[in-house]
Order: sequence, then structure tokens, then C-alpha cells
Amino acid sequence: MNHRRIYVLVTSFLMGIFCFAQTVSSDSISTNKTQVFIGVDLLNPVAGFFSDKKNYSGFISYKIKNRWVAVAEIGYEKNIYKKNDWEVYAKGIFGALGVNYFLTNDYEVAGEGFYIGARIGFSPYKQEIKKYPVKGMNSEGQVRVAGEGSFPEAGVSSGWMEAVAGAKVQIGTTPFYIDFVIKPKFLIFSKKQEDANNLVIPGYGKDKGTANVSIFWGIGYRLF
Repeated sequence: MNHRRIYVLVTSFLMGIFCFAQTVSSDSISTNKTQVFIGVDLLNPVAGFFSDKKNYSGFISYKIKNRWVAVAEIGYEKNIYKKNDWEVYAKGIFGALGVNYFLTNDYEVAGEGFYIGARIGFSPYKQEIKKYPVKGMNSEGQVRVAGEGSFPEAGVSSGWMEAVAGAKVQIGTTPFYIDFVIKPKFLIFSKKQEDANNLVIPGYGKDKGTANVSIFWGIGYRLF
């Protein structure tokens, strides 16, 4: 996805949240009553039936104080990159730690509302480069693909920062909640294999760009 479109989408979403927040009473919940949620992503496992990407993740959140919530996420992803004469297979776990801040909250239904936040993510994973282009110069002095090479499976890793904008909605009067989150992500470092860019990173996405975006749509359960 074009990075400019990503930024426009995220900015519009955040502006909508802030505008909505201005219309809500300041009587948001201020109680420090403990709230603990666990949840799983539903969108990516379903999408995995129609693509090479197999992604499974879950989260646990804990209310620190008032509107501040600590969040830990963990998952597993298996994916393939096939583009520009490259064929790369990747698989491994990923995780993220961070906080959410609720902009709006219905004090009668604790835990429900719009929020923003931030995460730091990391993935140590296995990568196998089955094919990469070997370039050479032809008789006319032009650079062309002269052949292909490969590298065996090796351990690599990447880390990134995430911005978060989301909404949590209770399902009736049950302890179940729907979570929808947009996550712009920004790559901050990579441990590479033979100086080759990490083209597919579990939990982050494909390609060697320094920015990406993902969507989480799942269900959470309030433990207490």
C-alpha cells in the first residue's frame, strides 16, 4: 500500500476519534477498579485461508489507572515473499508491549470506548532465501539479471515501533468485547542474513520499506 495513503487513512481516523471525543461528556470513568482482558485476532486467521500469510495472535491487557491500560501481544506467523525475482520464506513468533489511553469511556460499561496508544514490537524468526537475483553487466555496459542464488535457513530478527488507534465495544451485557485496531508500524532495526534485507517479517509485514500498516479485528473477554 502506498505510504501516503497509509498516512492519510491513519490521520483521518485519528481526527475522527478526537472530534468524537469532544462530543462526549467528561464524566468518563475514573474508578481504579481492576480490568483484565484477554483476546484473539479473528481477521488474520480467516484471511489466511486465501493467502500465503498464516498469522495467529492474541493479547492481554491490564488497566493501570483511570484511562491508562498496559497491553502485551504475542503471535506466530508464517509467510512468503515472491517479488522482483526474490523468493523468501519466513516463520516465527512476534510480540509487542505498550499502552493504550482511552479518549472516551462509558462509565456504566467499564472498558468500552475509543483509544490511542503505542507499542514496541520484536520478532526473532527463521528465514530461508530460496531465490534471489544475481546481477551482472552485459556487453553494452547495462546491469541485467545474470542468474540466481539462494541461502539456507537462518535466524534473523527485526524490531519496530507502532502507533495504535482503536475502539472496544461490549457485546450486549456479556463479558465479551469486539476490538478493532489500526496500527501504523515503523521499522527501527533488523539483523540481516548475508546483508539481504528482511523482506517478510512476522508481525510487521512484507517488503523492505520502513513503514507499514496492519489491522487487528478480534474478540476479547473480560476476566475481571
